[in-house]
Amino acid sequence: QGSSTTSAHRVRACCQLMSAVPVSKAELEFTLQALRSEGVRVDGRALTACRRVGIRFGAAHGEVEVTFGPTRVLAVCTGEIVVPPLERPNEGRIAFHVDFGPIASPSFDVGRPSVHATTVANLIERLIKGSRAVDSEALCVVGGQKVWSIRVDIRALDDDGNLSDACAVAALCSLLHFRKADVDVRGDTASSFSAEERVPIPLSIHHLPVPVTVALFSAASNSGKPSMEPTWILDPNRLEETAMDGCLCIAVNQHGELCGIHKPGGMPIDFAVIKHCTELATVRAKELTARIQTELEADMARRQEIRRNVHQQFSEAQLLTVEVRSAIARKSRASNSSLPGGRLLKTEVLSAQEGGAIDSAGGMPKPEDVDAAQYIEAELEAVAVEAAQLEALLAAAESAEMAEVASASHSASASNARVVAVRRGRKKRRST
Repeated sequence: QGSSTTSAHRVRACCQLMSAVPVSKAELEFTLQALRSEGVRVDGRALTACRRVGIRFGAAHGEVEVTFGPTRVLAVCTGEIVVPPLERPNEGRIAFHVDFGPIASPSFDVGRPSVHATTVANLIERLIKGSRAVDSEALCVVGGQKVWSIRVDIRALDDDGNLSDACAVAALCSLLHFRKADVDVRGDTASSFSAEERVPIPLSIHHLPVPVTVALFSAASNSGKPSMEPTWILDPNRLEETAMDGCLCIAVNQHGELCGIHKPGGMPIDFAVIKHCTELATVRAKELTARIQTELEADMARRQEIRRNVHQQFSEAQLLTVEVRSAIARKSRASNSSLPGGRLLKTEVLSAQEGGAIDSAGGMPKPEDVDAAQYIEAELEAVAVEAAQLEALLAAAESAEMAEVASASHSASASNARVVAVRRGRKKRRST
């Protein structure tokens, strides 16, 4: 009776704490039994193992997609110049907006942000703004008149647990990848330049506070009361989040410094557990920050390569190579009908000689049987012959035209002579 009451309380508390797809009681009992008795997770991972992290930057600065296994989050960072508030005239604005829609999970509703989304947004804001990770004073353009307003929109695409960590990492990557327009200040006026005019400027970020969530499970004793030695796991999935008795979020930067601890209720834990989880979070945070820096450097190198090759829009891997030999042969055969005397180009003769090298399936010559240099030479000779015949036809047409003009001029001179003779005869008769 005590264990059933604890299980019912756990399910009810988890459903109130987070919006997750309902799972069956058998799945919960199987997950808890595997963790408590055998120390095995349902997906085969170790207790301190995390899922594979993927970071993919978009074409525009500030767009990033972060994946924690099946969990997928998209973050977009934008900026604009606004008028600062009176209480903070020399500091810019940084706002975070989190949206959990039905595209991520059927349990999320359309419309206003859910309680879970608002909680994650507040956690990210306290994590980044509270730890002074972004220099807000560097966002000031003209004191008391113009400052930068940075907005980070985070949308969950797939929910398989640990959405808070994925959203926080996506927000950090989006801020690191974002570039603001260069601004020239002269007196009280400021003029911004586009990316084509001047290279955009990155944000001033001091450190990277990375959150690491630990799921806590109480080990029930024979008397039905929970013991003081809980079981903890890193990077819980959806089923483990539903079955957990509490969670602990520890934020550590790349230098190993503790930036914050967040524990939204749940079971009580000892300080020794917090210390051990902090050590695990430090190792995990250094791995994530190293991965983020590596992906940023790779994206920067790719953009520099694209900027260097301004005349090449696509790479060789993106181009589609098409065999054009048979197409040229067909074109030459079609042009034979318009040539005088039914002349055959050397292209068609070459194709006829390569009868054994033609693929019966598609009519395409096999590359191993056709010499490319010989083929190109034959094509050039055929073009030269065709050009010579066209020049001959043009010369014949010009000579015929000149003959017609000469005959026309001769007949015109003869008619003029007759007219003159007639006029002279009339004048002689008048004089007589």
